[in-house]
Amino acid sequence: MSEYLSFLGWTFLPQLVTNWLQSLYYKLSYPVGANVPKPGQQKYSRHHSRIYAFVVLAYLAYTIIQVDQSIQPNYYKLLDLGRDFTDKELKTNSRKLHLQYHPDKNPGEEAKAIFIVIRTAYDTLSDPVKRFAYDRFGPDIERWDHSKTIRDYLYNGWSSFVEFYLGTGLLLLILNILGKGQFGRFWRFVVFFAMGCLEATMILHPKPPLILSLLIPHRVIFEQITILRQIFITTFIGLSQVGPVLFPSESTDFREPLQRLDILSNIVAEEATNHVRAGFEPFARDPQGRADLKRKMEKLAMDSYLYTDPEFNRMYSQAHQRMVSRRKNPRV
Repeated sequence: MSEYLSFLGWTFLPQLVTNWLQSLYYKLSYPVGANVPKPGQQKYSRHHSRIYAFVVLAYLAYTIIQVDQSIQPNYYKLLDLGRDFTDKELKTNSRKLHLQYHPDKNPGEEAKAIFIVIRTAYDTLSDPVKRFAYDRFGPDIERWDHSKTIRDYLYNGWSSFVEFYLGTGLLLLILNILGKGQFGRFWRFVVFFAMGCLEATMILHPKPPLILSLLIPHRVIFEQITILRQIFITTFIGLSQVGPVLFPSESTDFREPLQRLDILSNIVAEEATNHVRAGFEPFARDPQGRADLKRKMEKLAMDSYLYTDPEFNRMYSQAHQRMVSRRKNPRV
């Protein structure tokens, strides 16, 4: 649901906020009675482009931060453990939380739910295979009941990987065919494939890439993947909107020339009709002339039809050859 709300936000919010900020900017910057830039003027368009770019980039940063903050606490954070915890630390921390949220001491439903999560977190982090899978695919592994080995978990995890990249790649291809979001389309595909390779490396490699460990040190691999996917989608949605505003394309818009061409073709067609009517004007009050013209036009139409008929041309050619032969040999 949040993805749809985010998409709707990108659809109308930047333009709405831009119009409001531009109006506020003019009220604060120009005194009453001053010559305020009007829509259609170059100065107004320049101000609108800059404010729009600022709004889109700010909204881009907000959505990325919102994704980072909306991620639920992982099992490590829940049990207050580091990535290199010991078995003793795992048992000690989980025992404290078990005693704190045990249903005998906390009969409420919330405490019961937390107790179940704590028990699941302990079972997952105490099992090396489950821990490996959890680091890469998150809580989804709890639904994979038949998975027992790392290979089983990787098989189930790849289905989610393929689903995301196949769906996103198909969407990018459709948008490219429809001519939507053309700004930066080459780099969009380059980054898309590079991110797929990076995510595959993160899943298969024992440790996350060093650069991600430095940039997002408090996140597990599956959380880093979630953030990277959201950054990719949000960034290119934002760039597809702000890019054409900051860097207008020099490509020609053919709609206006085609409209002018349509108008000119209509004018030419009307002029041709007028010329034809002017040519037939002398026969308007001459019945005999119209009859002769009609007869000659019928003959012209018939001749034109016969000249284009292959069978007639073949027979005419044969008759002409026989006539020539008779002239050369009268006795034949």
